[in-house]
Amino acid sequence: MAIAKVEDHGAMPTRVKKIEIKKRGCPCGRSHTCEVGSVIVGSRALLRLPEELSRLGVTRPFILSDVNTRAAAAEQVEKILSEAKIPYSGYCYPEHRLEPDERAVSAAEMSFERECDCVIAVGSGVIGDIAKLLAKSTATKYAIVATAPSMDGFASATSSMTVGGLKVSLASRAADLIIGDTDILKNAPRELLVSGLGDMLAKYISIAEWRISNLLTGEYYCEDIAELMRSSLAECVENAGGLLRREDKAVEAVFRGLVTAGMAMSYAGASRPASGVEHYFSHLWDMRGVEFGDATSTHGIQCAVGTLIAARLYEGLNLTRPDTKRAEEYVSSFDFSAWSGELRAFLGKGAEAMIALEEKERKYSLEKHRERIRLIEEKWDEMTTIVYKEIPSSAEIEKILDTIGCPKSPSELGIDEALLPMTLKATKDIRDKYILSRLLWDVGLLDEFAQRLR
Repeated sequence: MAIAKVEDHGAMPTRVKKIEIKKRGCPCGRSHTCEVGSVIVGSRALLRLPEELSRLGVTRPFILSDVNTRAAAAEQVEKILSEAKIPYSGYCYPEHRLEPDERAVSAAEMSFERECDCVIAVGSGVIGDIAKLLAKSTATKYAIVATAPSMDGFASATSSMTVGGLKVSLASRAADLIIGDTDILKNAPRELLVSGLGDMLAKYISIAEWRISNLLTGEYYCEDIAELMRSSLAECVENAGGLLRREDKAVEAVFRGLVTAGMAMSYAGASRPASGVEHYFSHLWDMRGVEFGDATSTHGIQCAVGTLIAARLYEGLNLTRPDTKRAEEYVSSFDFSAWSGELRAFLGKGAEAMIALEEKERKYSLEKHRERIRLIEEKWDEMTTIVYKEIPSSAEIEKILDTIGCPKSPSELGIDEALLPMTLKATKDIRDKYILSRLLWDVGLLDEFAQRLR
């Protein structure tokens, strides 16, 4: 699946790769498109900013940063724009740890000047999410100067936000320009370098669950997109040893992999290629952090821990067989009202949107369950083969995490491991997506596997 054209720009002091996004037909039957304009990656890539803004027709950008990213790159951005005689304005959040919520979006909107025709995010996850929404609401172009290879949202047209205590994905604007200057990226805090690879490791689970859902629910699946993610993930893992040494090749591999993940989501029209149950562990921990002040870590590191947990659970699941009688007895005894009470106690107000989602989904319908369990029994061997082929052993994943010095358990993140059983069970309610916890519920093993996490 040829999706990117790579050009070398010899005029630059070092090699800079410009990736032009293409669209084409695909054996899956869909024509894949991605709204991202171009991606510039390499040493001194930031120097290309004035030229690229000119190409986009930008005359007055608005720079969004925080106190961390201002020191990392925003001051350089301002200097480059000033030298190019490009006027600009902007806003710098005073917080060192910014929450992507309604208050943060409002602060950006109130600071935005109507004369501006482009929002430049200088940062990564949170700053990018807010800037994408701002660009959408102001109908301006959007560019991001990445300061850390820490998450996979650079190329996505959605923003991960906290609304009413619930982690949600909101439609926003895809980037017209992404700049990943490795001279900046490799100097990111160690935690953010680890986070980026952690977010990439989550793709082991997401691709497996995408295939399983296609098998069991008929959800759309594209093998070419899945292979795109596999190859990017393999490159990241191959270079993992150089990440903490801040080697250009390793840092660039992770950044390109994260950008590719965003493209893959655009091509698929869904988050399936890049997130699964492991992301929902992270989302739930974040929700408890907002509601109850629980400890949290970066999204990517939490996803890495969630990936290891999921890999262990899938290993256990592959050793079982479905049992229709057990499954039907388990599902028949399920009390949604009682479960709703448990969710409210676990998540507070963030539970309400999850509870309301069931009215639309009807995933707990006995009739729908009977259809699924018959198919699960029929496709079980095929499903377990998918797990075996797509997800490395938990020992292999642990080895990768050790290579980059990444935490391997929630307790290392300050998260109470007594919360893990409930966390696993709650993942099935956070989105309309068939994942591990829904499969465990369908086969009547969710409570049993949840208790294994104690």
